[in-house]
Amino acid sequence: MYLLSRYVLKEHLLPFLLGLGLLLFVLLMDVVLQMLDQILSKGLDWSEAAELLVYNLAWIIALAVPMAVLVAVLMAFARLASDQEVLAARAGGASGLQLLGPVLIAAGILTVAMVLFNDAVLPDWNHRARNLTASLKRRKAALALQDRQGLFIHDLGRYSLLVQRVDGGANRIEGITIHESGDGGQPTTMHAAEGALQLLGDGSYVRLELRQGEFFQPDPQLATAFVRGTFQRQVLHIQDPQRAYRPQGSTYRSDREMGLAAMAAAVREREAEQRRGTGLIDSLTAVLQSLSPTTAAGEAGTRVRERLEQEQRLSAQRDQRIDELRVEIHKKFSIPCACVVFVLVGAPLGVSVRRRGAAVSVAISLGFFWVYWMFLIGGEELADRGLVPPAAAMWAPNVLFAAVGLVLVRAVFADRRWHLPGRPGGRR
Repeated sequence: MYLLSRYVLKEHLLPFLLGLGLLLFVLLMDVVLQMLDQILSKGLDWSEAAELLVYNLAWIIALAVPMAVLVAVLMAFARLASDQEVLAARAGGASGLQLLGPVLIAAGILTVAMVLFNDAVLPDWNHRARNLTASLKRRKAALALQDRQGLFIHDLGRYSLLVQRVDGGANRIEGITIHESGDGGQPTTMHAAEGALQLLGDGSYVRLELRQGEFFQPDPQLATAFVRGTFQRQVLHIQDPQRAYRPQGSTYRSDREMGLAAMAAAVREREAEQRRGTGLIDSLTAVLQSLSPTTAAGEAGTRVRERLEQEQRLSAQRDQRIDELRVEIHKKFSIPCACVVFVLVGAPLGVSVRRRGAAVSVAISLGFFWVYWMFLIGGEELADRGLVPPAAAMWAPNVLFAAVGLVLVRAVFADRRWHLPGRPGGRR
């Protein structure tokens, strides 16, 4: 049986590599097209786009590997069944478990490897991708105005800005008109042929350098007259808190940038906060109930109710954050475990389809994975809202597909006598 196991696994190797390469290509093309748009329209350098592409490979691999397992199992068992090799193995005394066993073991090993990958590599690469994006925004601040050319921007404190053309690659803007409300003083309007943007600090301060311009300001001595002047260079510092971001090298990590240990620690920390918050809510509720009707309707009662409502909102936010973290924890296990689940689904489907070629296998795989992914996304959304437990939401697709797979395995690989065609009692 060792030779049979080795042969079955060998038949899966090339289809797995083929399916993985094809799926990586398809998923990468979507990212490449986005990068191409940024390169052509927003001035992103090719080297920077390539670096971002490399960091995006992590989540692409995390999705492509389970899909490639399904493609490989479908193709391998379809070929084995088409060449009557499954029938020959069963006629020779091999059971369905002996045919599926080596593939299930290999899928289990791959599952462990992908769990380690999702824990060690994926969070770090997601973190680097976000930091690189933030760094690009800081160095090429003009890109922030790329989609607002020819429109007045009024959310810059006391300034309103109009830019006619943006050169993101050179970080240069042209055809600039800026109006300063004066903040209690004289309003000023400036025009400049060109300029440059630079983000300072955490990005909440914008340094705007104007070149070759002129300004207009009401004459303080004569209400119907304006003062006009010219300048070769003028520098303005504009506060814009909404553009704040965490700079390159930030230690902050979102849930998709954290490993299992970090997320588990974050869950414990928020659960402790939730226990303290629940105690405070109980205390405020007891205080409110102990107040007399007159006091409860007065200022003291109003303050207690406002504080109680605030703590209840904070409690709901903490619950949501805990659910989001738990969803990510379970997802790091559930998606890799799809490798084993897809073996149970793909093997009997492959034997039933009995067709060679990657096209049919890839089409069936994409269909199954699309349904699987819809279940996963829907479950994640429900879990994030607190409507479904995170564990149930993330493992439901695996349980459902595994159940379907076991039914198919039982139907296709049922332990009854098989005979080669042409022999007495043989199946045709």
